[in-house]
Amino acid sequence: MDEGQKLRILSKLTAFERDGDINLESCIYMASTPRGKVPVLKVMQTTMCDKNCTYCAFRRDRDITPRLYIPPEELAKSFMKLYNSDKVKGLFLSSGIFGHSEFIMEKMIDTVKILRSKYDFKGYVHLKLMPGISLQTLEEAVKVADRVSINIETSKEERIKRIAKGKSILQDILPKMEAVNKLLQNYRDKSQITQMMVGVDGEKDEEIIRSVHFLNRHYRLSRIYFSAFFPVKGTPLENRPPESPLREHRLYQVDFLIRNYQFELEDLKSVLVDGNLPLDREPKEAWAQANPELFPVELNTADYHILIRVPGIGRETAKEIIKRRREKKLGSPQDLKGIRNLKKILQYATLNGRYYGVRQ
Repeated sequence: MDEGQKLRILSKLTAFERDGDINLESCIYMASTPRGKVPVLKVMQTTMCDKNCTYCAFRRDRDITPRLYIPPEELAKSFMKLYNSDKVKGLFLSSGIFGHSEFIMEKMIDTVKILRSKYDFKGYVHLKLMPGISLQTLEEAVKVADRVSINIETSKEERIKRIAKGKSILQDILPKMEAVNKLLQNYRDKSQITQMMVGVDGEKDEEIIRSVHFLNRHYRLSRIYFSAFFPVKGTPLENRPPESPLREHRLYQVDFLIRNYQFELEDLKSVLVDGNLPLDREPKEAWAQANPELFPVELNTADYHILIRVPGIGRETAKEIIKRRREKKLGSPQDLKGIRNLKKILQYATLNGRYYGVRQ
């Protein structure tokens, strides 16, 4: 099937009704953006896809997937109707890949350009980058969007070749991340994220954590999102059991430890059990329990970087403790009144040399 034939198919798949109105309210969700939580329209330009990823509801061979296409002008118009009704503040635009990646990525960029130029929309836009696009098209996407992302999906090249044939981490995804990272140096308020699936190909947490550490150190991603595997009917993995959402949550916590608390791979190795994070404890607490020689920490003298490694102490709590001890020496739990997670903190700390926790 050539590109002309595919374009004619897309024109017949338009989601627009004859009266020129699309109801996309079911596609609204609360998204975490650089500007905080906002209601965002999360929609696909087309649900047609040539790819046959084993886990995806929109894979080529899944016959029960509704196949629709929304032309750029119509999608922009429908978005503005929701925006003007104060139902959404931003747009998250993704797509299936039907025809060449360049073709559908250009349609997505056209949608945003119409929003920016015709409707003077200055709000938040997140564009999903299609695998295989040129660097020129990638640069156009960065210009018009506030945030871009290309999903790495999994932790190793051999895994992505099993679950998403035709995609490549080494030849396509990482070079695109690098290109975006360089472009973002010219912008103040734009960002890049990615997503990894959890439990789709038997990978252990240690392997995922290594990838997370590498991505954070090399590409300065603003976030890495994790998605616990859930089987989709009509896909090759439909009979595989779902992954625990708690495992996903623990990986988010590890990502924050690496990104915001200066934890390194060597720190986290002591937490792993047979290559996986314990599900019954937060990773920071598991690390503290695996390194008892470092505790308890004296809250009157520990510097900021030591304080943020104490279970229960986040960055703001560490700043508050430092502020209070400048005013007077911390002598009892009463001096920490109002501090969150105080009971947990006192398990791993002393106040003026005295331990107020419960000996385990």
